[in-house]
Amino acid sequence: MSPATLAQVMDVHEALESFGGYTEWWNAPTQIKFAQRALALGKPLRELTVGELQDIAAAVAEEMKGYFDPRSQV
Repeated sequence: MSPATLAQVMDVHEALESFGGYTEWWNAPTQIKFAQRALALGKPLRELTVGELQDIAAAVAEEMKGYFDPRSQV
């Protein structure tokens, strides 16, 4: 692999990192919120851009902040 290709791979990996966990190890409530927001965009999943997925991940992370913190459920 050339250095330029490796750099591109690393850039893509970094861009995808913020939402990759939604398909691998995140909790179900967070995954559901992520999926709902993605589907609400109204286009095929294959057509979602990295930017859209990053925006969804950021919005869901903000929405779910404190979800598992017992102090926030009082």
